[in-house]
Amino acid sequence: MPKILIVEDECAALNSLATLLAEDGYDVLKAGDGERGLMKALSEEPDLVLLDIRLPKVDGLTVLQRMREGYNDAAVIIMTADTTSSNAIKATQYGAFDYITKPINFDHLLVLVKRALEYRDLEREVRSLRSGQTGVKTYPAMVGHSPAMQQVYKLIGRVASSDATVCVVGESGTGKELVVNAIHEHSRRDHGPLVKVNCAAIPDALLEAELFGHEKGAFTSAVSRRIGRFEQANGGTLFLDEVAELPLPVQAKLLRAVQERTIERLGSNQPIQTNFRLIVATALDLDSAVANGQFREDLFYRLNVVKICLPPLRERREDIPLLVQRFLSRSERPVTIQQNALDRIIAHEWPGNVRELENVVTRAIAVAPGGVITTECIEFPRRSAPPTTGWLAQIPYREGFKPVIRMVEAELLRAALAEAEGNKLKAAALLGIQRRLLYEKMREYSLRE
Repeated sequence: MPKILIVEDECAALNSLATLLAEDGYDVLKAGDGERGLMKALSEEPDLVLLDIRLPKVDGLTVLQRMREGYNDAAVIIMTADTTSSNAIKATQYGAFDYITKPINFDHLLVLVKRALEYRDLEREVRSLRSGQTGVKTYPAMVGHSPAMQQVYKLIGRVASSDATVCVVGESGTGKELVVNAIHEHSRRDHGPLVKVNCAAIPDALLEAELFGHEKGAFTSAVSRRIGRFEQANGGTLFLDEVAELPLPVQAKLLRAVQERTIERLGSNQPIQTNFRLIVATALDLDSAVANGQFREDLFYRLNVVKICLPPLRERREDIPLLVQRFLSRSERPVTIQQNALDRIIAHEWPGNVRELENVVTRAIAVAPGGVITTECIEFPRRSAPPTTGWLAQIPYREGFKPVIRMVEAELLRAALAEAEGNKLKAAALLGIQRRLLYEKMREYSLRE
C-alpha cells in the first residue's frame, strides 16, 4: 500500500486530505509544520509527500531541499494558494513532481497522486535494474530488463575484459553505439581513446586515408602528414560503424591490420605497429554480403569473433515503459503520460526502434498541455506504404529470364526506396545489399529516390 505524507499547517485542510486519501486506500501520515514533516519524510520514507509551501518553523522549499540532500526519493506535490507563485515553479526545479493550487480540487488531486506514484515506481525500477538486483550487470546508458536485453548485458560483461573483436549487429536505431561505449568503458582500455568511424559517411576516395593516414605528398592534396584512425586508437578501442560499407580494397588492408596489428600510411612502406581493440557494427546481413561477393569471407571470420545481436524494439515491448520514463526524466519540466497514451506507444511497430521512440516522446513532451501527455500528443512519422498491386501476376514470363529478373529487381528497388522514404542506406539494409550496389542498380534502372 503506497504511503503518503501530508505536510499542512491548517488543521481542517490536513484532516480533509488525510480522510480523502485514506478512503482511496492509501496509508496516510500527517505533519502540521515543516520541521515535523522533514523528520517524518526522512524517517518514514513515504512514497509521496503533499507539501505546503507556507509552513511554520521550516518552509516547504527548505523541506524539499533537505529531503533531496538526505537522498529521499519520494515524489513531491507542492500545494500553494498562489497560482503565479515563483516558489511553486522553483520547487519543480528542485525536484517536485508537480504543484496544485488551493482550494484543492479533490478529483484532480487523486489523479495527480496516482500519476506521481506511477512516475516514482518507474524511476525506482530503473534504479533497481541499474543496481544489479536482477543478478545481471546493467549499464547506465542502456535501458531494458527484457530477456533479450539481459542476454546483451551478459555478453557485454563477458567480453569487456578481453581484447576479442566484437561484431554488434542490429537494425538502425537499436543502440549499437551504446553497446560499444559500454564495452570500452568496462574494459582494461577504458583510459585509452575510443575512436569511432562511420564507414558509410566517408567517401570511398577518402576512406583509406582516414583509416590508415598518409604521408606528405602521398597524393595531390596531402600537404602534410596525417595520422589515421588506427594510430589514433593505439592503446584504446577502434569502432568501425557500418563496416559492411567498406569497399573491397580497403577490406584487404583491414584484414592485414586485424591479423598483424600492423598498418602502413599511404605513401609509405614503413610498417607501423598498433595496439587497438576492434569493435565493428552493421545493420546489414554480413553472411549474405559474403555469399554475394560483396564482403571478404576471411575478413568476416576475423570480425565475427564475438557477435552481439541487439533486438528490435518491437521484440522487447516490455522495455518501452522504462524507455519512455527515461526520455520523460530528461524534460526540463515535470511531465506525466496517460495510460492510454502509453498503451498506444507500446502497440506501435517502431521500425525506427529506440531512436524513433525518443523522437516521438520528445515531440509529445513539447506539445503536452499542462505537462500531461495524452493520445493526441502522440504522432508517429508518416511512411510510404509499399505497393499493393498484383504486379507479380502480370510479369511477362514468356519474354525470357533476364527481362523478368530486371523487372523484379527494379520493382524491389522501388519498394525499398519508398519504404525508406528515399534513405538509400536504409533501403540497402532492407534489401540486404551494400549501399554501393544500390547506387549501381539505381543508375542501371534510372531510378530516383
